[in-house]
Amino acid sequence: KSPLVRSAALSKILGCELYFKKEFELRTGSFKERGARNALLKLTADQKKNGVIAASAGNHALALAYHGNLLGIKVTVVMPVVAPIMKISQCKQMGATVIVNGETIAEARDFALTILEKEGQVYINGFDHPDIIAGQGTVGLEICGQLDNIDAIIVPVGGAGLIAGVAVAAKTMTPCIQIIG
Repeated sequence: KSPLVRSAALSKILGCELYFKKEFELRTGSFKERGARNALLKLTADQKKNGVIAASAGNHALALAYHGNLLGIKVTVVMPVVAPIMKISQCKQMGATVIVNGETIAEARDFALTILEKEGQVYINGFDHPDIIAGQGTVGLEICGQLDNIDAIIVPVGGAGLIAGVAVAAKTMTPCIQIIG
């Protein structure tokens, strides 16, 4: 769970009550760990034994590495050459096998999929995997539990896993809520 904090300055400037969900306070500094943990917990016993693989330039890789280590699940991450050295190092420190391959995330993903065919691991994409989306949805559940009378939730959009999960969860709790990306 992460704090939901009112911004007095922005609330005054915008003429509304504005709150920020401080996901950066989670262990890996990102909401990504919510989906990663959920996806890892949903694996079958055989899948847990074989481990998982993903392509990521950073936050998804860190989330899988951290929670894989906690849960005793082998994690392999393929990171493109443009991935920050700090993220690569942190993934290794958290026990993941890190392979740096590909100029782009798409090339890293293609390489991960070739390994997947040989090793039999489960590929967990960082944004459009159903268990990732469900895990990201816990952000919406928390917001609805932390604050009454919510008109809207503004969600940053990258791969869209966060907004998809938040929308499903928040709209289930409060159907009239607006989700803005």
